[in-house]
Amino acid sequence: MEIKNLNDKNFKDIVEPCICKKWVEKFAKNHNVNIKRVRNEFSRGAKLRINWIRERLPLGYRAKIAYEGERPIGFIDYLPIETEKDYVSGHDITLINCILIIPSRSYRFKGYGKLLLADVEADAKKVNKGIAVIAHNHPRWMSVSFFKKIGYKIVDEQNGEIKEMLMLKTFMRVEPPKFLKQKYEYHPKSMPGKVIVEIFWSSCCPHNLISVELLKKALKVFGDKVIIKEVATNDLVSDVIRKFGHGYGVYINGKPNLWLLSASKEAIYQEIEKNL
Repeated sequence: MEIKNLNDKNFKDIVEPCICKKWVEKFAKNHNVNIKRVRNEFSRGAKLRINWIRERLPLGYRAKIAYEGERPIGFIDYLPIETEKDYVSGHDITLINCILIIPSRSYRFKGYGKLLLADVEADAKKVNKGIAVIAHNHPRWMSVSFFKKIGYKIVDEQNGEIKEMLMLKTFMRVEPPKFLKQKYEYHPKSMPGKVIVEIFWSSCCPHNLISVELLKKALKVFGDKVIIKEVATNDLVSDVIRKFGHGYGVYINGKPNLWLLSASKEAIYQEIEKNL
């Protein structure tokens, strides 16, 4: 396995691990969707993801890509924490955005994720006093347990359907980052028998595009009992929060439910029925 910095020559490789055959098959099976449709939507999502990255390069966005031979099998990307100033507080800290390895036995559980993270930490030490990540109490992505094993400590948390944990590893003394209280407060009007579903998403992940479409399709079953409000943007999370009050995820009657974007139809139906 070889790790390379993101550059002009390998720019498109950053999205390949997210839209590879394994992910297409896995997504199609989990959501009972035609493989061809998933492949096409992932490709569209990948183009949006590349635009998302290009907009952040001037702000200090960086990434490293893991290769097995010529094949990109994973990546990690990161930004200065100051770019998310209306979401988390912090200075002199590198903030990890995402770390991913292709979901295959050929590449998983071989320590590749730890190697990518160690490479980023070595770079971060040169310019910052610590490195942080927003992890989750969920095993599927950016799990708290993974980062705990390699020395990251929880410094703040916020509750939701899936709890978010702000974790930090320090290189020298630094003020711990914190989640900032979002200004949004949901004040529902009296609408008996109706549920308001707000969907906030960006193209930071190639999977978001089809996930949003599948969620909206599932919600159509409820007809006018569900009111959908969608905000799709490539803006910084901090800019979206400043405008709307929150920046990413699904909100049901004002309560966050981050993982509903990737949930099964059954899980979506249950969640809506619970709120009707």
